[in-house]
Amino acid sequence: MSDNDSKEASTAIAIELPDGSLGHTPRRRFAPARVARSLVSKHAWFGDYDYASLFIPNIPWVCRARSLPFYGVDDDLPHLLKLILGLQHALAMVGGLVVPPLLLGGSAGANLGPDVQQYLISACLIWCAVGTAVQIARHRIPRTRYYFGTGLISVVGTSFTFANVALKYLAQAYDNGTCPTAEDGTRLPCPREFGAILGTGALTGIFAIALAFVPPKTIRKAFPPLVIGTMICFIGASLVSAGITNWAGGSGACMTDHTLLCSSGSQSHPWGSAQYLGLGFSCFAVIVICEVFGSAFMKSASVFIGFVTGMIIAAATGYFDGSVIRAAPGGTFLFIHTFPLGLRGQLVLPMLASWAVIVAESIGNITASAQASNLDIETDDFMTRVQGGMLADAVSATLANLCTITPLTTFAQNSAVIALTRNASRQSGYMCAFLLFVMGVVGKFGAIFVAAPPAVIGGFTTFLFGSVAVSGIRIMAFAEWTRRDRFIATAAFALGLASLVSPDWFSYIFTYKGENKALQGFLQALVLVVEEAYLIAALVGVFLNLVLPWDHEDAPDEKH
Repeated sequence: MSDNDSKEASTAIAIELPDGSLGHTPRRRFAPARVARSLVSKHAWFGDYDYASLFIPNIPWVCRARSLPFYGVDDDLPHLLKLILGLQHALAMVGGLVVPPLLLGGSAGANLGPDVQQYLISACLIWCAVGTAVQIARHRIPRTRYYFGTGLISVVGTSFTFANVALKYLAQAYDNGTCPTAEDGTRLPCPREFGAILGTGALTGIFAIALAFVPPKTIRKAFPPLVIGTMICFIGASLVSAGITNWAGGSGACMTDHTLLCSSGSQSHPWGSAQYLGLGFSCFAVIVICEVFGSAFMKSASVFIGFVTGMIIAAATGYFDGSVIRAAPGGTFLFIHTFPLGLRGQLVLPMLASWAVIVAESIGNITASAQASNLDIETDDFMTRVQGGMLADAVSATLANLCTITPLTTFAQNSAVIALTRNASRQSGYMCAFLLFVMGVVGKFGAIFVAAPPAVIGGFTTFLFGSVAVSGIRIMAFAEWTRRDRFIATAAFALGLASLVSPDWFSYIFTYKGENKALQGFLQALVLVVEEAYLIAALVGVFLNLVLPWDHEDAPDEKH
């Protein structure tokens, strides 16, 4: 079939893929008249797709999921399938997307209050919808060889890397008096320092945009799988502490003063009580059950299903307060709340490291999406997709700070959804972006997460953060594990684990108490880098990877 023929072929015709499975012909060119006719066509709405195959669970001796047909990057989808698969992508990522604003706006972060937390979640959903649509579209920059976007289902969400740095900085700001606290030690709202995080993130984002024009192969040499995997592993491990703190009852005063009770809805129990642990476990258990017995749809949306289950149980047992949802606006948009942008010198170095992580991580995530989409990753065309994805990531992440949210990154979840559903069509990606936008504009949706009991949030986020750590381990598996690799990993893990198990071990080395603000900021930056597990591991790993010589027998071919 020629290129012209394939563009005009009907999507009902199946084709055989190299792996022997069935696929579909590429979609036709956009034609408004054809689109209008499809809206009243039964075949255009439903096609001949076996919809039951998406929802049949795997229950031994009862039923077994059937195989799914494959849809390529440019294939047409029936409208109903487009909606279902777009919703599947949205539900797979929404759990991870809302967690950073939930943490940063809550008591563990800047303590901005429920109404601002709800706004931050909505703003994240809206801007992530924009970033996702930009990534999927892929356009060539006029009169250059560079692209903007991947042309794949590359969904973007708020970065856990920046959330980690911001949480550490805010904790430091409350400790040194930069952020206000009440007489009893309760953290008061600190919008000024949250604005400083956004302002510093926007300025340092220029570094990420510059990195996007560096050949991906060059970035991979400085950040090989061993280094990137180590960093991501420690990011997930560091965030698990926030998840388990919420699971046990929250990060309020009751966490440290066990004479106080942690309140949730109409219920009050001591921190770490069986009631809170059981409520969080209900979310965790449902996620596991979905993976063991669930259909393709349930598996990819397991985190969201776990959250919904926990919310239902919380509402039935008195742990849920619906007043937050009732008080939330019906509709919202960007800039409903704003923050005074600032610049903090002590954040510059950690954020530059975070930007490097985002850029390097996006290479791996785009590669995974391309492989799941049955694309050849050895071609020049694929490298333009990587470059375009890096640039779109960097620009949308930098502008995110100016839109009142922390930077974005390409999520890894979508590649698993592509492989699970055997659907790589960009049409479902655009539908995912549209649904995320609607979720963001509907203010009540974001308020659901704010109103959730801390134990429910902790139950599903602990699993989510564990999956981040495991994804880092998976990336490390691509290393050659020569003696040189083992030495680099040992040095990076030694200091990373030290900061993980004893977070304040480096807090007392500098005793300067003078009036020099620049020096104070520089010393705080050093403490922040050393005490943030993934940053010190990254610093050691990158340095050793660049300076350690290769043994002759261990060196890869390109090193000879």
